[in-house]
Amino acid sequence: MLSLQQRAQKRASYILRLDEISPWLAAMTNTEIALPGEVSARDTVTIHSVGGTITILPTKTKPKKLLFLGSDGKSYPYLFKGLEDLHLDERIMQFLSIVNTMFATINRQETPRFHARHYSVTPLGTRSGLIQWVDGATPLFGLYKRWQQREAALQAQKAQDSYQTPQNPSIVPRPSELYYSKIGPALKIVGLSLDVSRRDWPLHVMKAVLEELMEATPPNLLAKELWSSCTTPDEWWRVTQSYARSTAVMSMVGYIIGLGDRHLDNVLIDMTTGEVVHIDYNVCFEKGKSLRVPEKVPFRMTQNIETALGVTGVEGVFRLSCEQVLHIMRRGRETLLTLLEAFVYDPLVDWTAGGEAGFAGAVYGGGGQQAESKQSKREMEREITRSLFSSRVAEIKVNWFKNRDEMLVVLPKLDSSLDEYLSLQEQLTDVEKLQGKLLEEIEFLEGAEGVDHPSRTLQHRYSEHTQLQTQQRAVQEAIQVKLNEFEQWITHYQAAFNNLEATQLASLLQEISTQMDLGPPSYVPATAFLQNAGQAHLISQCEQLEGEVGALLQQRRSVLRGCLEQLHHYATVALQYPKAIFQKHRIEQWKAWMEELICNTTVERCQELYRK
Repeated sequence: MLSLQQRAQKRASYILRLDEISPWLAAMTNTEIALPGEVSARDTVTIHSVGGTITILPTKTKPKKLLFLGSDGKSYPYLFKGLEDLHLDERIMQFLSIVNTMFATINRQETPRFHARHYSVTPLGTRSGLIQWVDGATPLFGLYKRWQQREAALQAQKAQDSYQTPQNPSIVPRPSELYYSKIGPALKIVGLSLDVSRRDWPLHVMKAVLEELMEATPPNLLAKELWSSCTTPDEWWRVTQSYARSTAVMSMVGYIIGLGDRHLDNVLIDMTTGEVVHIDYNVCFEKGKSLRVPEKVPFRMTQNIETALGVTGVEGVFRLSCEQVLHIMRRGRETLLTLLEAFVYDPLVDWTAGGEAGFAGAVYGGGGQQAESKQSKREMEREITRSLFSSRVAEIKVNWFKNRDEMLVVLPKLDSSLDEYLSLQEQLTDVEKLQGKLLEEIEFLEGAEGVDHPSRTLQHRYSEHTQLQTQQRAVQEAIQVKLNEFEQWITHYQAAFNNLEATQLASLLQEISTQMDLGPPSYVPATAFLQNAGQAHLISQCEQLEGEVGALLQQRRSVLRGCLEQLHHYATVALQYPKAIFQKHRIEQWKAWMEELICNTTVERCQELYRK
């Protein structure tokens, strides 16, 4: 879709409106002006009006195709060419017309007839002119290009069928690229590069490359096109014979006038009649021999043109027709020489073999070359290019300025429209979020009507939740109580451990090992009183109790001495451990677990601690 849009935009850029570029031509109606190229005085077709649209062809000089509506109601297309002197083409068309007149006698006897297909050329000065548009004719290059595209599509299809990625399937190489891709490696083999002048390339290398290119190209492209355009064998035979005769006529006429530059775009074929149409007669009168790469062949006879001649090739109708054409033109040589003498005295530089540029006459007013002119070819081409560029700028300047003004008006509007769009986009996002929430609520409310909906058991689940929360709080309180006990125990343990010093324990052990002096019993002062009072039995009880207390004290001292000895041994070992050992005590571990449970009382965490 994007390529179609780009193609449509590109096509639109090559279309102009006549009322915008020439209101005077657009206003022409019911004129008495004859159509360009009309030579008959009877039943002359005049210009009724000019078509409203003009098409620009994408070539170097940007020629324009326009339509004249004739007084007979038909449309007549013409090509307006600027920066080019068409007097040469006009004289060549006159030459072809006279040759056709010479064929009148033989055409009464021969079928198909001898005819040099031509068209009207009307110069409008030394810098422009009108050329009649050739309808129904196809350039030979179009046939070759379509074959390349078919081959590329076929290769892409094969790659797709074999699950391979095609390399640039849509890119079809141009003939020049194809030629240089072959000639480059061939020159490298003989020790040359493409930088060497073409006239110094070895002939056998160029011949080998030509044969390689001919082998890679089917020789029957044109023959198949002619065959495909016919519906019956009789029609195919008639078209083939007409093609052979027309090729012979144009080849001999081109040979007589020294016609060159016969590339595939300058040779057209009418598929319905088989006639050959040649265009662009700028390189003639052996001018091709003076080019940088001289043209030495008398006319073009490549493999596709030869194959389309039929089974006999150049030895059948073609050769006989060539002989007859030369015989007829030789008989009328006086007339032709008289016409050709006009070329000798005509002052156009493009008609001479020494002309340097195809557009020189058009750019500089058609003046001939002066012997004293020292302008080099590069300077001349620069002037021509500058003139073409200036004319092109002048041609599109109005549209550029119009486009600029439109853009200056549209861009602020576009800026404000984008701000509005962004604001609306934010609002739309908020509305979509709200819509999502509302849809969820609607779905929930619709589902609440069911018997099994969770909202039906909400009260029961809430009571269970409350009960679980109560149990959770009770567990957390119990955990907190345990945590407090662990912290208290750790505090006592650390305080006791800090008091475990060997010297202090040794002094306590020495102190408790000494004999304890209890002094006189406490009841001795009351002994005399008790005896006088008749309470002697109390004295015996006191003695007994005194003995028991003494024994208990001795026993306690023994126990204390044993404890101190054990503490002394424990301190001797325990004080060797670092203080960090307390962090690995099981009580410390229990304390850490309880703190974790206080912060995260989940089932998963409880199960994890249980596994530990």
